[in-house]
Amino acid sequence: MTEITPFTLSMKKFSLYTITFFAVGITVLLISFFSFQHIYSLSKEDLFNAKFEAGKREAREIGKLLEMQLKQGIPKETVIQNLQNSIVNTDTQSSFICMYNQKGIELCHPNPALVGQIIDKDNSTFTSGSKHSDFIEILNSGKESTGTRHLVQSRDRRSEIVSVFPVGGSDWMVASHANLEVINEQIRSLYLNFSIAFLLATLLILVVSFLLIRMIYRKYEAAKNSEINDLNDEINMLTAINTQLNSIHERLKLHAALPSQEDPAENSKRRVITYQKDELISLETSEIAYFFLENNIVYIKTTRANQYPITSSLDELIKTLDQKMFYRANRQFIINIKAISNILLYGKNQLKIVTMPESKETILISKNRVAEFKKWLEQ
Repeated sequence: MTEITPFTLSMKKFSLYTITFFAVGITVLLISFFSFQHIYSLSKEDLFNAKFEAGKREAREIGKLLEMQLKQGIPKETVIQNLQNSIVNTDTQSSFICMYNQKGIELCHPNPALVGQIIDKDNSTFTSGSKHSDFIEILNSGKESTGTRHLVQSRDRRSEIVSVFPVGGSDWMVASHANLEVINEQIRSLYLNFSIAFLLATLLILVVSFLLIRMIYRKYEAAKNSEINDLNDEINMLTAINTQLNSIHERLKLHAALPSQEDPAENSKRRVITYQKDELISLETSEIAYFFLENNIVYIKTTRANQYPITSSLDELIKTLDQKMFYRANRQFIINIKAISNILLYGKNQLKIVTMPESKETILISKNRVAEFKKWLEQ
């Protein structure tokens, strides 16, 4: 039997750590990757929606303010000039406000040089949902609209988010612009930040998982080591018992070859009388492998695998048999030491006796009688 060594245990422990670490690592990486993609997509969508809503709100608020000024009787030229003064020279790289009339003429713009510019069909296209049109058509319609404007003639920007809002009492269209290139740069920065955050979170989860695995394993490691030590002790004990059994068998063979040197116990039976049908049979005790109880009847099993019933009980038999040769294993069996071919561990601290011929029922020595059984073998 192979004894479990500390090296074997260490290798198993290393394999356990490695397999568990890789299993947790791959699981965390997969979950993190798909979670990252999902959260990033939602964040990207939320950012675009926020820009759309912010542009709509800004255009609507300024449009309402201009409408209120017109209702108060302020001349149109003054209202236009006030708006131009408030937006002139503001940053146009990220977002800005301007105003057109429904004919496509630029009335207000942060860059005064662009005031008076006329928007034509070749200037830009406008996409809102699944609808595509020229930007001039949106201005001509005089209706509120939000979408993506793709510029053809501009070198500064290629596309932008535009929200237009009509000013009541006029043909003006207030427009809020947001540069898509700037938004995409924000998205790239968001992607980078998400990537770093998920990478750090994944590494942290892996480290914490590994430490938790070690902590949980160490919690039971001492108990497992104790069980292994106990198992090794039982293996050593079993090896010693079987070695001793082999020595007994060799000694019994020697005695059988020299019958004159036998010293049978006093008052012990040399023969057992049994019957088969109407025939009485006398058996030498040396021919008997074991006695066993089955359905309240005691039977003899011989070394040649013959089976005979007997009227005596197991309690009566054990009192008359040679105590050095026969042992009461349990309530069902009395076994001859010559018939024991092997002794095995069974369950917790029990011994299983293998006989020749083999018994149909398992012959067990309970843990309370293991010491007594060993002492009997040592006689």
